[in-house]
Amino acid sequence: MTPALTALAAAPSWHGGPPMAPFAVVFLATLVVLALVFGVLRRGPWRARSDARAVLADRFARGEIDATEYRARSSELDRR
Repeated sequence: MTPALTALAAAPSWHGGPPMAPFAVVFLATLVVLALVFGVLRRGPWRARSDARAVLADRFARGEIDATEYRARSSELDRR
């Protein structure tokens, strides 16, 4: 055996299998990428409608608009 292979075979981290640090880093990086992808996808066009509906409900609750205007605007949001 060459000295490099002997040194590699005698490395303490390989006696119980490969070191876990690279696998942990890859696993954590995968989780971060998935979280970013789902975070971006969550902000789709449906979220804007949901926010608009929440603003409309708040304005109705505060009394800024009456029930007729609330229903008209709500039905307009449903059409889009």
